[in-house]
Amino acid sequence: MSHLSQLKEHESTSRRDFSDLIKNNEHLANLIFYMHNIYEQIFNGKVGAPVHEKLQNGCKVLEVCCDDGIWITEVATEYPNTKFYAVDFTLPNFSNNIDNIIFIECDISKLLPFPDNEFDYISIKDKFMFINDDAFRKALSEILRVLKPEGWLEVICSYGTDAVHGSEYTRLDSAWKSWLRVQNVDLNIRANLENYLQETGKVESMSHRIVETPFINDHAFGEFMMEISLLFYRHIRNDLAPFINLSFEEFDNLVKNAVSELNDKDLKVTLKHKQVLARKKSTNSNEN
Repeated sequence: MSHLSQLKEHESTSRRDFSDLIKNNEHLANLIFYMHNIYEQIFNGKVGAPVHEKLQNGCKVLEVCCDDGIWITEVATEYPNTKFYAVDFTLPNFSNNIDNIIFIECDISKLLPFPDNEFDYISIKDKFMFINDDAFRKALSEILRVLKPEGWLEVICSYGTDAVHGSEYTRLDSAWKSWLRVQNVDLNIRANLENYLQETGKVESMSHRIVETPFINDHAFGEFMMEISLLFYRHIRNDLAPFINLSFEEFDNLVKNAVSELNDKDLKVTLKHKQVLARKKSTNSNEN
């Protein structure tokens, strides 16, 4: 595709719904796989909320933004007595042969197709954050609506730090953040997630944990993080390249140079991973 036709295509699609970007494609599927493995390692398991006994005995679990279904299929296999539900913009591209999982396709930024107080445990990962501020608040309200009183919510997400970056990486990162602002996405949602939850007035016993992983090849997670960075920018290439008036070839070179800068140990570039746990207040607590 020529640079001119690339720009024309961008102009014709730039006003599309932001959710299009976070629907699954090949690059996103690979990115999700890597992040799933990293989260499991740094947060010591697949389930961080204190719900293991309930899962063993049998309860109801919802995963919001199930992506390719990696997390929910692994956990559902481990806890066969529990009924699992997963919602996302699009359904995973595989045949579900696990009896205790139901996949449902729906717009997660709107009403969830469940009654009030339905789930004992709800798990959410990164993609849930990639909607605009109003949609995020509405979706959060819906999630708390379907969570049972005294049920647990677990949210895991990743976001960059304010560390000093190289010039190419800074250019790429600034372009990405500018594009998000154009889409009316609140860049502070991840960092301020606890405040969003607290403002609802519906949660208690909230805690969080933050782990930082560096983008350096000699670190245990370095190779993973470098690959994740490449996959991420490949995923957003079709949107970001025309946004900053670059051809795809020029954008690919920018990404290559930016990723090379991440190997500079003096820059100390890291990615933050946050795990937030919160329990929904009991009916009596909400009345008080």
